[in-house]
Amino acid sequence: MKTAYLDIETSYVGTFTDQRLFKDYKNHRITVIGIRVVDGEKDSFIQLLGKDATRANMMLVLAGVERLVTYNGRSIPDKVKGYVGFDFPVIAAQLGVMLDQEFAHVDLCPECWRKGLWGGLKTVEQILGLKRKLPGKDGKWADEMWKKYEASHDEAIKNEVLAYNQEDVMMLRCVEEALQNR
Repeated sequence: MKTAYLDIETSYVGTFTDQRLFKDYKNHRITVIGIRVVDGEKDSFIQLLGKDATRANMMLVLAGVERLVTYNGRSIPDKVKGYVGFDFPVIAAQLGVMLDQEFAHVDLCPECWRKGLWGGLKTVEQILGLKRKLPGKDGKWADEMWKKYEASHDEAIKNEVLAYNQEDVMMLRCVEEALQNR
């Protein structure tokens, strides 16, 4: 089954309030869309950056995909807590497509809840004994670094953000596999 693992990075451009930050989807500008496509023995990874993070480019990468996997990505409330996630609502607000209405979707966050695993992706990875090569980074860090990159055009900063996004995407499959063995 052709499966895509997807994660986005964003830069928040709205007025900051803790209450609204994660639900203010229209003010999160997508900076990176990372997509890993696994189809049998074929395994590819693509990142769409900045102005290349368009609906057309994303849908081209997802062509033929039968299933999407995210962590806290859903736009449809889950059946555990009734919460909406982050990635798909931001993609819908910015690119005009509801991915979990276009593709079969597995959101690992409520799957973790069902198994008593609580917290964000990095917390769950630690509980499952998964190790990152780039620990200590999160979405806030990626936002700050992307803003530094835009101001400086320093390729090293951009590459750090891309490496962070790639590790997030790659870890999705590791978490999915670990959950199957739990």
